[in-house]
Amino acid sequence: MNRIALAWPGAPMALASAALFGASTPFAKLLLGTVDPWLLAGLLYLGSGIGLGLVWLARRPLGLGAAEAPLRWADMPWLALVVLAGGVAGPVLLMFGLARTSAANAALLLNLEGLATMAIAWMVFRENVDRRILLGALAILAGAVLLSWQGGPAGIGWGALLIAGACVAWGIDNNLTRKLSGADPVQIAMLKGLAAGAVNLGIAL
Repeated sequence: MNRIALAWPGAPMALASAALFGASTPFAKLLLGTVDPWLLAGLLYLGSGIGLGLVWLARRPLGLGAAEAPLRWADMPWLALVVLAGGVAGPVLLMFGLARTSAANAALLLNLEGLATMAIAWMVFRENVDRRILLGALAILAGAVLLSWQGGPAGIGWGALLIAGACVAWGIDNNLTRKLSGADPVQIAMLKGLAAGAVNLGIAL
């Protein structure tokens, strides 16, 4: 019972996070009518970095210090890889893929991120995967192929392939972030947003 009570505060936050992430896809699709995909990827992540930076700066004056340790110099190589995979490559691939497919298809194809995370953890980090997880992963893969298939010689569309690439990039990000699991998540997400957003914005401009 105590375990359930302790876990409960995290459940609404996880659901809210999923809802916000799901809502971001159709809104991004609307913006892509007037904004270049690379520019939009940079602006979204730079905006998240600035917002989290304000939260990070405001925590100490408000007495809301971080429970986790700050990042160390030894963490920087892992953080750089996280920024490149999940912050630079992932958003750009998603925006270009979203420009070539519907928001509904894109939102469903983003389920491939979980499959990519599991596959990398299984094949690279040698984590155990039981039969139920494997069957669920195959179901996700079958659904993604069904959504992506355009019929005839066209096969799978470029938009779906780009979104799948974004999911692989975020799968790499998720696995590498385990190396930073003891550090402050707000600080990690802030630096990721600022660095990746600045890189993509600079390339777009």
